[in-house]
Amino acid sequence: MQIRNYFIYNISLLLMVSLLAACGKDSPTFGLLPAGQTFKQNKAIFNNQLDILWVVDNSASMSPLQTNLVNNFSAFITGFKTKGYDFHMGVTSTDAYLGESPFRNDTRFFALRDGTDNILYNQGADTHSGTFTILPTTLNLNNVFTTNATQQASGSGDERAFSSFRDVLSSPLNAGFLRPQSFLAVIILSDEDDFSSITRLENDRTVADHDYSFSGLDTVASYVSYLDTLTKTTGAFRRYNVSSIAVVDNNCLASHQQQAPSSILGQRYIQLTNSTNGILGDICGNYSTALDNIQSQIATLSSQFFLDRQPVLNSIVVKVNSLAVANDVNNGWTYNSTANSVLFHGSAVPPQNATIDITFTPTTIIN
Repeated sequence: MQIRNYFIYNISLLLMVSLLAACGKDSPTFGLLPAGQTFKQNKAIFNNQLDILWVVDNSASMSPLQTNLVNNFSAFITGFKTKGYDFHMGVTSTDAYLGESPFRNDTRFFALRDGTDNILYNQGADTHSGTFTILPTTLNLNNVFTTNATQQASGSGDERAFSSFRDVLSSPLNAGFLRPQSFLAVIILSDEDDFSSITRLENDRTVADHDYSFSGLDTVASYVSYLDTLTKTTGAFRRYNVSSIAVVDNNCLASHQQQAPSSILGQRYIQLTNSTNGILGDICGNYSTALDNIQSQIATLSSQFFLDRQPVLNSIVVKVNSLAVANDVNNGWTYNSTANSVLFHGSAVPPQNATIDITFTPTTIIN
């Protein structure tokens, strides 16, 4: 009897579904209730911490390029200061790797720089700011950065930006610079390329300079893996990126080689930058534009809001401080389907302590 009743019950359900389907446009419609998430952009709920490490090439040809960087620095920092970001900012050079034991075994190279580095060359008086980590509260911030980033041009001509930022970020000398929940931005300025290798000594003449075929050359992928491990994030959820201002095409190469014959295309910089959603700047181009693009990308990636359900795309409504924000890639928000997140761009990036409301119709009832 129980089996028979169960059978009749299921037949009844099938009939009801069939009748509803046959009613055409007069049938009742079924939808899912809208879902919403409200975020408060502060340390308790939303993290706006940025840790920014500049890796400045300090080899013989770099003085004019360092000058271009510091002269246009305001294009980078103004937006972060205006929107109240909580940032740490430090500087190192492309020869920081020399602290490793196969090279000089001098860990002083790993420390963040507060000005001209004469650890190795000791050529005249140093210029120092006395500030190793620049904060939003740092007095005369732009001037301090100018001092810190002007690394002069007496450093090693064997540029190894990748192993240098790895050693600096991993060194106990800089404990507290990288915070557990911050967005990490690494920015490289160089007119050559990275040739990081733990097996090749500095300026090893038995290996051709700038030899991409050298078997001991660290892979670019190994540094992506290092940064993934360091930040405990990967893929669309990465909490870091690497940007580069380098020689990015043959036109710039031909022009810059007239002043710096040793310069080469930054092939590995380009690869690491593209692999980590960074921004490429041209050392022969407009530094203000490059720095503005770099800061804009950092602001976008660091103000990413992850949703707890998949949304119906045209149902998403975004408000900042109760004001609607347009769906716009330049000065609005966009949806990242890979990470199931909303990102802000340009002038729409929320300021500190803003209230962000995101409402949408979910595609499914269950998360």
